[in-house]
Amino acid sequence: MNFINVGIIVEIFLFVGVFLWVRKLTSKKGRQPSLSKKTIKNLKF
Repeated sequence: MNFINVGIIVEIFLFVGVFLWVRKLTSKKGRQPSLSKKTIKNLKF
């Protein structure tokens, strides 16, 4: 049972770590389109 508990804890930490990593990547990507939208507005298509 001890190994199962350790495995569950490790999986939870990995899941949270990957979730935070993906959120960080999406937040960085989210900043770039806002700049491109501003440049598109300035170009006045």
